[in-house]
Amino acid sequence: MLFDLRALGYFVAAYEERSVTTAARRCFVAQPSISMAIKGLEDALDTVLFERSRQGLAPTPAAHRLYPRACSLLAQSSAMVRDFRDAPRETLGVFLQDDLMVGPAAPLFAQIADLLPNTLVRLTATAQEARLRLVAEHCKPPGDTFVSLWREPYVMLLPEEHPLRFKKKFGLADLQGVPLLEWPYCPLHQSFIRLLAERGIALEVQASAAREELLLHMVDSGLGVAVVPQSHAAHARRSVTRPLDGPLAFSRHLGLACDASDAPMLALLGRLADSLKASVIPQSSVA
Repeated sequence: MLFDLRALGYFVAAYEERSVTTAARRCFVAQPSISMAIKGLEDALDTVLFERSRQGLAPTPAAHRLYPRACSLLAQSSAMVRDFRDAPRETLGVFLQDDLMVGPAAPLFAQIADLLPNTLVRLTATAQEARLRLVAEHCKPPGDTFVSLWREPYVMLLPEEHPLRFKKKFGLADLQGVPLLEWPYCPLHQSFIRLLAERGIALEVQASAAREELLLHMVDSGLGVAVVPQSHAAHARRSVTRPLDGPLAFSRHLGLACDASDAPMLALLGRLADSLKASVIPQSSVA
């Protein structure tokens, strides 16, 4: 004989509350529903489950035997429903380029949550571990498809009391002999240094910083000037930002990348790119 799980639930409520009225209120049903469920169980089991009196319900020995079994059946039923309804969450590895501020990545995470609501995002330490990458085009792994999202110019960052802080733009001639803070792990920064060397600009490297937050702190402290992406300059506290002019004006294209052979991710790449280009990303110009 199959038991009605709803009737078992009403029985458990009546057993715990010792009252038809309170059980009905707890189960959000009318009192006759509780009484009919108990009567149906009693008929099915050919036993009496409760002694009824003005004081309420008094469980019989049969009710004491049924109660733990009813609780177990209800728990198993709920677990079975959860197992089928809650599909296992897939994990999506996402890589953020090391010199990329986290702020611009926030819309990406929001869009992934919208498009893949059951997906768990895991930030990876390397690009190779991830299926989706937010990187500059010149830093994408070989064999990746790249979709540009926005262009970010590099700017000159000066201490707030620097003698050249009043210049509106910086050209080649302005950098002769200027104390520069080097950022050796930024590929475009190295291209900038080579450009100056080719133009005969003698740089005075004052110090070298391995991390962007350290570089910004060194500029704030007055140790020298630095060439940084515009989004980084916005995090400097006591520095002045000036655009680079002429041959010095260069920028990086930031966007999404994934392996060109990963068909499902390629499809997602296009959808994410379309959504992100319309979202509120701090950017100088959309690609």
